[in-house]
Amino acid sequence: MEQQKKARVGEQTQGGVFVKMYLPLFKCGIAEDLGMEGVGLLVTIASYMDKHGKCYPTQRQLAKRLGTTPNRVNRQVAKLLDYRFNGKPIIIREFNENDRGKANSVYYIQPISQLTMFEGKREVIEHE
Repeated sequence: MEQQKKARVGEQTQGGVFVKMYLPLFKCGIAEDLGMEGVGLLVTIASYMDKHGKCYPTQRQLAKRLGTTPNRVNRQVAKLLDYRFNGKPIIIREFNENDRGKANSVYYIQPISQLTMFEGKREVIEHE
């Protein structure tokens, strides 16, 4: 008899850690607004998320995962940062200086994005 174990969201398993994506991302028009590249980039950034919604991938890492160039990633990141849903950003960027004096981007996936990891909370959208 095969025994199945259910993994909780964010739980470490043989397959890794999971990003939880809620359907309002698609049903409420966020995905339509962002387009295929924007959604792909948002989910890819989220794949670096810790339990606080903090992500710190480099443009080069994102480009490699998406099979594109850092310049193209940079243009799409700018669009994600400018985008608002119900007046709220889906992602926020801060700059942290590393020990060599270079600024690195740190992203925070926001609850309105409909993406969470671990025990993260999403913002319920009224017209779901």
